[in-house]
Amino acid sequence: MVLTKGSDADKQRAGSVISVANNVAALLSVIISPFMPTMSKVLQEQLNMPEEKNLFTESFVPLLKPGHTIGTPFPLFSKMEEASVTSLKTKFSGQDSSSSAAAPVTDVESLQREIEKQGNKVRDLKSSKASPDVIKSEVAVLIELKKKLPAELQQKPSNGKNKPSAKPQAKAQPKVQNAPKAKVEITPEIAALQKQIEAQGLKVREQKGKGADKKHH
Repeated sequence: MVLTKGSDADKQRAGSVISVANNVAALLSVIISPFMPTMSKVLQEQLNMPEEKNLFTESFVPLLKPGHTIGTPFPLFSKMEEASVTSLKTKFSGQDSSSSAAAPVTDVESLQREIEKQGNKVRDLKSSKASPDVIKSEVAVLIELKKKLPAELQQKPSNGKNKPSAKPQAKAQPKVQNAPKAKVEITPEIAALQKQIEAQGLKVREQKGKGADKKHH
């Protein structure tokens, strides 16, 4: 029951407005059920809507009849305070790879200048033989500054020259043994041929010797 003021006509009109509003809310709870099932269920519980009324209709049909008693109403959505918005942004914003991949050039350059300045300060302290505690604290500041650089700039270049890679040792080739010479059987014909070759060789040498003697005379 809703308390209203005014004449009987005003009260009747107020009842009609509230009845239409409740039925519109009931239809909305059915429409949003596939997309927001939890919120649809909460709304239907507030309306004290029978489960068999949770269906689509071809036209606007009052699902709640006159005299229907609703449940306890309360706001479906709470107000988003600024603190809640900030907290949710931090929790669900994730990490933007495009912005976190590399720091702005100006920031990196200024950071490198600070590192160079701090490095010079550490060198000056070492050359002036300052207190070890003072040097240690300034070195710690230098290390922290270097940690703020992007990862690709933190890698120190190697001072030593690249050593040539050792040449792979050649595999030892297996020794090929000469095949044993086949034994030739000396026949009488071969023996006679060898004698003829020896005789011809002697004849050639003699002719060469005679030619040499003529040149000397």
